[in-house]
Amino acid sequence: MTSVFSICIVLGSMCVSLLSAEAEITVSGQVGSTAVLPCELQSVGTETPHIRWRIKSKIVFERLGEDTYQAEGYEGRVDVPEEELRKGNCSLVLHNLTLTDEDVYTSYQTVRRTKRSDAVKTKTEEISRVNLSVYGK
Repeated sequence: MTSVFSICIVLGSMCVSLLSAEAEITVSGQVGSTAVLPCELQSVGTETPHIRWRIKSKIVFERLGEDTYQAEGYEGRVDVPEEELRKGNCSLVLHNLTLTDEDVYTSYQTVRRTKRSDAVKTKTEEISRVNLSVYGK
């Protein structure tokens, strides 16, 4: 009886962990080509979306309206087009791929909420994870 109970607990834990895990998408691209790392906002509000793409602890790209940040080594090669972002498409476009671009990229949306006390609270929510694989010519 104890072993059946233990098996049920293990299987239940596995199901919960599978359901709660973020799906990781894999995208491949050749050196010198362009890769699109897919991302879709969970909700598109009336205010300007704030999107951030990271690898490990490094911010690669960030956009809030017309304001953008591109990390060193990514300057002029990364973008989330503003007009696409307003439609809910937060996909990162990465031009001129290099072998060093290979990594797991995670996208985040910063959401601002106003409480009844008129205090503004911001919350950063993970949207997607994309494993970028880059191969030579």
